[in-house]
Amino acid sequence: MGIDETISVIPYDEKWIALFQNEKINLLKAFGDDAIDIQHFGSTSVHGMFAKPIIDVLIGVKTLELSDSVTNKLTQLGYEGFGETGVKGRLYFRKRQEHAYNLAVVIWNGEQWVNNLLIRNYLRENPHAAKQYCERKLDAIRKGYTTLLSYSDEKADYVSNLLEQAKKSIGYGQIK
Repeated sequence: MGIDETISVIPYDEKWIALFQNEKINLLKAFGDDAIDIQHFGSTSVHGMFAKPIIDVLIGVKTLELSDSVTNKLTQLGYEGFGETGVKGRLYFRKRQEHAYNLAVVIWNGEQWVNNLLIRNYLRENPHAAKQYCERKLDAIRKGYTTLLSYSDEKADYVSNLLEQAKKSIGYGQIK
């Protein structure tokens, strides 16, 4: 399967929290001491957000040079690796089974780690911004951006602006 895929956006589902918690247990076993922290991020981590029904998992590591043991365990869990896929400093893995997961493996407390958690926390703390982002996502779908790459491209500038708002609002280094 290539990186591009058909996507949809659905209303928030309470089960997303439990799906993350259950998968986190599997990922902790797979990564062992290589994982410094594992966080739920993306729209499925923000209560009330419309989102792709794919649980986004942020895994903070010391190095992006993953051992064969870790990559083999991820494969056994059903994950497919795609490398950086255009995002410097992030290894992307995904699992498409009964439930869908995206893994972003990044340097813990590095730029990717901090930026993703800044956006998540900003949306959690600012319902108005979260609502506007929902509208933007639904508008992208209505316009026909229903593949991962086209959808991501359509909202890229908006996400970049969200990050700038989050940086101004929260500031660096205040990750919860």
